[in-house]
Amino acid sequence: RRLPPPLPTTLDASIAAGLVKQHGRLQPLDERQAVLCDASIERVQPSWRPALDAALAEWLALPKEVTGLSLIAVYARGSIVRGLALEGISDVDTLGFATVSHSDADSELKAWQSRGSERARRMRSAYPFCSGLEMRLVCVPERSSLGGWLRGDAAAPASLADTQLRALDAFRLASQAVCLHGSDLVPRLPPPVPRPRLVLEQSADLARASRAVAALAVQGSSDKALAVARWAAKRALRAGMELAAADYGAFSRDLLPCHRAISAVLGQPAGTRSLLVLQLACMPEEEVARHGGGEAVAARLVHAAGRLAQACDTYHLARHFSQPLFAFEQLPETPPLPPALLSAAASFAVAPAATSSATAPSGFESVQAALSEERGRWARRAVVARARAAASSPRYSLRRLRRREAEAGREEAEAGREEAEAGRE
Repeated sequence: RRLPPPLPTTLDASIAAGLVKQHGRLQPLDERQAVLCDASIERVQPSWRPALDAALAEWLALPKEVTGLSLIAVYARGSIVRGLALEGISDVDTLGFATVSHSDADSELKAWQSRGSERARRMRSAYPFCSGLEMRLVCVPERSSLGGWLRGDAAAPASLADTQLRALDAFRLASQAVCLHGSDLVPRLPPPVPRPRLVLEQSADLARASRAVAALAVQGSSDKALAVARWAAKRALRAGMELAAADYGAFSRDLLPCHRAISAVLGQPAGTRSLLVLQLACMPEEEVARHGGGEAVAARLVHAAGRLAQACDTYHLARHFSQPLFAFEQLPETPPLPPALLSAAASFAVAPAATSSATAPSGFESVQAALSEERGRWARRAVVARARAAASSPRYSLRRLRRREAEAGREEAEAGREEAEAGRE
């Protein structure tokens, strides 16, 4: 089997070879370490404005299709409202929020969602430079706590739980979105501070992507397999950006700035792995053909994204969870002894150090043994509870960190051997 042509080893060479576009922009952090939103209607490129208006028209038709639905707000997010849309690559990415009062609205909502591909085809037909249309709907019952918050009810909670914020996609809403219709929800959201979120989901994301790529390869759908692999690659690069943002002083979801931040903050081998993921994810179609086609590039990209995820995971563990999981100083104060033992011990006025087995009052040894057993039982419970906590959170385990480092070393050695063999051939 022929080996794929070698890829450049530096970012500048990759840009010069046309593998990576000089594209993307950093968003600075404020004094709270929150991302400053750089999206606005004024930044939308003139050729993309009609497509954005067409997407809004689709949203405004939604209340007529679903009984009892109230459309609260519609947002556009991503490259278009940041002025970074690329023809043939960018899609119209929108997000809508609604409440529903009708109990039988589920079937109508499912019917509306099932017509998503039809709406995307209409968008591509009317605007060929647009790759598609994404309309994500967050619809909750009118009388729920989140429904009250969306409507701005006075009785609604002032702050939302983490699960509710994730459901709203609050981070992207506050950092990269513009309100197109309805009441703006962003002023009531917490500041968008980058935190490790994607890195915690990497293992499941990559496993799902690997299965999907293998299944699509069997079906002969190489284009779809490559699209799935690119999704996993973007997640891996953005997970590294989340880890690097605080030290880098800026944030971005654009792939090139993500790589630069990973290289600057996470160091090696994360930087080298990040460059390979960036090259494969951004590779033009003609280069994909030269490198064995969509199926081969997709498989290689998923593997590269997995190796980058390992490097990010190792950095995350070393940075935040390098302290021992168990030390006596971490234990809480010893709990009070049972009243029965205290009353029995109070009947003996002689201190254990001044009392020999020959002169000890009757029953002293049994009480002393009971006290020792109770303390030992509590200490064992504390150790077991701590061990169970560690076992239930394997991401925080030092053993996993050492295993990651060992795996990384073996993979680096294997990669070196492959490069040496390729050079001899």
